[in-house]
Amino acid sequence: MKNQILFLLGILGFAMAASAQDVEKMHFINTEKSSEVYDVMQSNAPGDAVLKDVPRFALIGKDHKFYAGLGANAMLVGDFDWGHPLDNANKFIPGDIPMTIEPGSGGQFLLSAAQTDFYLNFVALPGSANQIGIFIDVNFMAGNHSPALHHAYLKYRGITAGHTISIFTDIGAKPASIDYQGPNALTFMGHPNISYTGKFGRNKAWSAAIGLDLPEFSATYSSGLVGGKETAFTGKATQRIPDIPLYLQRSWLDGKGWLRASAIFRTLTYRDQILNKNHNVLGWGVKLSGKTPICCGMSAMWEGVYGQGVSSYIQDLSGKGMDLMPDPDENGKLKAVPAWGAYGTLQYQICPKVFLNATYSQVRTYAKDWNTTAWGETYKWAQYVTANCFWKINSFTMFGVEYLYGRKMDHNGMQAHDNRLSLMLKVSI
Repeated sequence: MKNQILFLLGILGFAMAASAQDVEKMHFINTEKSSEVYDVMQSNAPGDAVLKDVPRFALIGKDHKFYAGLGANAMLVGDFDWGHPLDNANKFIPGDIPMTIEPGSGGQFLLSAAQTDFYLNFVALPGSANQIGIFIDVNFMAGNHSPALHHAYLKYRGITAGHTISIFTDIGAKPASIDYQGPNALTFMGHPNISYTGKFGRNKAWSAAIGLDLPEFSATYSSGLVGGKETAFTGKATQRIPDIPLYLQRSWLDGKGWLRASAIFRTLTYRDQILNKNHNVLGWGVKLSGKTPICCGMSAMWEGVYGQGVSSYIQDLSGKGMDLMPDPDENGKLKAVPAWGAYGTLQYQICPKVFLNATYSQVRTYAKDWNTTAWGETYKWAQYVTANCFWKINSFTMFGVEYLYGRKMDHNGMQAHDNRLSLMLKVSI
């Protein structure tokens, strides 16, 4: 954490030193009172629906050659769960709902400030063809309120490179929520990647992007009895080929509405322990997503995804070993698991300071029975339902209240559900 903070301060110090000879021509500005500065810094930011990513005050260089600002969101979340409670105060993951609980443990109170973050938003040569942007964000979601790198990327001429959200994620279609995770069907992956985005057509209404993502996948490896001894049939192997996401998007109403068609292709490598050789499995996914303004402050956000071997990109399935699972017909083989997810959100802006969201989301997988008890305990489907309200009390403070419901079913037919009521207080600078 110390090194990360020093890095943030170092970049800001570099920008200040670069114009030290003209220090009298540098000044601070309230970004909310300058649409030019605000819009440029917002275009450099990730665009999260809840966390503010444009600092209130920015340092403006000589002749507006750079904008630099440090910002923070101090966020406290309080939860009360009833049903089969989840232990994570910030992530409501239906796939993690426990099937059994200890007697008397049907309710739980949680409190966390782990979503608090500090960020640097820096733009050099703003508004020019050579505009360069840097964005770095650190929160405390690593566990036990330990610091975690959320974003650290560079933007230049349509290229984004660093640690940030994959372009397979349509971040603009992610509804605002106190729950850090969001809908269980949301395709979301934040990790090292590089991408290029270009705009074209009349009024730049069309855009397209292609990228390379760090290959991360989660598999369930097979084993069995051979000669009375438990023997591994398949095992882990290092990944050699990056994931390739891409999309084509059509926007309207000055970017307030859009339709995006996305795809991703993956090469998933595992070890066949019987033949002592590696095998590659093609993973792929296709997705439609977007936002549609309706009328009178009402809008809809939505997403639908289907694929095989792309479970790591679906919120509810990430890390659950469901990209590849044992082939029931051949001991040394793994197969890509088909899965789909979809969600829809209605958002209503009551007034400039208050808005409401209601979301329904579902995920379903189709893992084949490999004839062990472990198969029956794997995820079959889950639902996620939420309704929330956010109130911007003033330019610094936001209050939110949210109800969440989740239900999960395993392949053995066992089900469990959880309810959560969350309150949030956030102060942004």
